[in-house]
Amino acid sequence: MILISFKTTKKMLHLLLLSGAAFLAVAGCTLWQKTPPPPPPPKPVTRPHVDTKAQQQYYDLGLQHYSKENYGEAKEAFQQAVDLGPNSALGLKAQENLKKIDRVLKTLEELESK
Repeated sequence: MILISFKTTKKMLHLLLLSGAAFLAVAGCTLWQKTPPPPPPPKPVTRPHVDTKAQQQYYDLGLQHYSKENYGEAKEAFQQAVDLGPNSALGLKAQENLKKIDRVLKTLEELESK
């Protein structure tokens, strides 16, 4: 059995504590670092300027042609309204009207083929 004096044990304990504290200090540097700042918020999506006056004119022209059953001209006018702003309220309505025209033209073709 190895006998160690109280004085030696005290010194060893002191060294052990110091080395442990140094280890914790080094390890703590990585553990207690500030967290990186959050990424910046995404930039807002900028929408291109919609010429609402021109879009309304094309939409109204499309309605006029549609009411006169000039479906080809109505389709062109509604498409112009969509091109000026596909995601605007009027652009979405024009897209719905284009679908209606396609259904009408398909029905007319079916009736003519019979």
